[in-house]
Amino acid sequence: MSGRWMIYGANGYTGRLIVDLARKQGMTPILAGRNSQSILELAKSTGLSGDIFDLSDSHRVARRIKGLDLVLNCAGPFSHTAKQMLNACIASKVSYLDITGEIDVFEMVFRLERQVQDAGICAIPGVGFDVVPTDTLANLLKAKLPNASRLVLAFNAQNGSPSPGTAKTVV
Repeated sequence: MSGRWMIYGANGYTGRLIVDLARKQGMTPILAGRNSQSILELAKSTGLSGDIFDLSDSHRVARRIKGLDLVLNCAGPFSHTAKQMLNACIASKVSYLDITGEIDVFEMVFRLERQVQDAGICAIPGVGFDVVPTDTLANLLKAKLPNASRLVLAFNAQNGSPSPGTAKTVV
């Protein structure tokens, strides 16, 4: 990716994993989130720039992200963050991705399809491990193995428990 992009919620469990992977691939995302101490420490330790803001005002968020090509929202629970960030992305003409698995967020994004198209951006929820990649894999396997009748996916969490953000979402 050569454009300017941001990881919002970069200081969370999954956000940090994405930051590490992005750095390994030579990418330089802007790290952002609500927790100033955590974001600034992460920015300093990675040599990346950081930005601190909450999502309480979509118009203010739109001004903060203006000029970016993409925002990857890693701040959950997404029922509290997706709508505000997506509205800001639409207003700023910045593409939106998130890592949610929350069905309400998918439905909200689909309801805003016309505004997303009018803004000329992409809005794709669920680009985290659990939804888009696994569905894409299932579709690819079905194309390659048309006679297959079932698919079993296995997941192995490193520490055997969900991330703190996933646990909050479940609750």
